[in-house]
Amino acid sequence: MNSTTTVTKLLGVSRRTLMRWVSQYDMELEKNELGHYQFSEDDIEKIRQIQQQTLHQTPQQPDTLDNIRKGSFKRMTTTIDTTKFTEINNRVDELERRIRNKADDVVSYQVLQHRREMEELTSTIQKLEQRIDELENGQKREAPAKDQLLVFDSISAPKKTRKKNLISSIFGF
Repeated sequence: MNSTTTVTKLLGVSRRTLMRWVSQYDMELEKNELGHYQFSEDDIEKIRQIQQQTLHQTPQQPDTLDNIRKGSFKRMTTTIDTTKFTEINNRVDELERRIRNKADDVVSYQVLQHRREMEELTSTIQKLEQRIDELENGQKREAPAKDQLLVFDSISAPKKTRKKNLISSIFGF
């Protein structure tokens, strides 16, 4: 009895390919105490036949392994209904048109929002410029007034000197 690894090396195929052939052709294999497949010499010979058949078989040739294989393969042909295809194509075109229109609407809305924000910023800047001009003009007017000092402005109240008492002068308060 041979293990799966031994058979794959012997035939030069992957484990997956070997197991696919085993399941496709419903091969009855013995298992060891661990549940691994054990291949007899007859099993290996059947798998060699399968391998030879698949290597020499072209896609147009029918399956010649009917005597070994228990399952069958049914080829399916598809027919295209042109009216349904045209209808689906028209629907896709309509949806694409709607998406483009929606995207254009979103972009237009965003442009209008940005324009409104820019107009608000422009008016705020103009107000700030006017305020700066007013403040600069106000300082220019006040400058000559400072040159003409009034009597009351030039005389300041005499500062009262406070005598420090002896304790605070010692400690530096």
